Amino acid sequence: MGEPLILLTNDDGYLAPGLLALREELEEVGEVWVLAPDRNWSAASRTRVFHKPLRVSPVRLPDGVMVHITNGSPSDCVSLALLGLAPRRPDVVVAGINAGANLGRDVTYSGTVAAAMEAAQEGILA
Repeated sequence: MGEPLILLTNDDGYLAPGLLALREELEEVGEVWVLAPDRNWSAASRTRVFHKPLRVSPVRLPDGVMVHITNGSPSDCVSLALLGLAPRRPDVVVAGINAGANLGRDVTYSGTVAAAMEAAQEGILA
């Protein structure tokens, strides 16, 4: 078995400093595959996009790394990866680093927490 596949997503969008920093650190422990929203989805909870087509595009970041972005929510990111967009089933899903605190009642509407819940519901560590 090779190195673990880590699906990385967030709710702040693919250019969020927290996502970029976390990607660099996670590359030390496994293969990182990024599928993140194309814009901020903070406070989206487990929103799903049903009213328009979901689109996924590869994008090269300023540091040269290829990531994938979608017009979908953080929960959609996890679902799309599990439906076959990821190179294989992720061993773990990491959501964050969040730009704001997810404390108390905030966890009920956090898109970041929702992405982790989506993975856990599918039996994937998050």
